[in-house]
Amino acid sequence: MSTATLQPHNLAQEIHNMGTALNELTLAARRLAVALWASLIQRTAPRQLTALEEANNLRAIADGLVNSDPSFAQDLYAAADRHEVAANGR
Repeated sequence: MSTATLQPHNLAQEIHNMGTALNELTLAARRLAVALWASLIQRTAPRQLTALEEANNLRAIADGLVNSDPSFAQDLYAAADRHEVAANGR
C-alpha cells in the first residue's frame, strides 16, 4: 500500500513573495512609462558642438587607436588640428 504525504506549504510566505513581485513589477512599469513619456515630450535638438569639442572628440578616438594603428591615429590628430584651425579662422 502506498502513502501520499502532503507537505504543508507556507501560504502566507508565498502570498508575501507574490505581493513583493507585483510591487516590483508595478514600479518597473511606472519607470518605463515615465521614461517613454519623457522621450516623447523631449523634442529639443541636441546642442551643436563647438569646433574645439568636435576636435577633442576626434582626438579621443585617435588616443584609442594610437597603439594599434599609429599612422591612422596621427592622421586623425592632424585632421582635428585642421578642423580647429579652420573654425578659428572664420
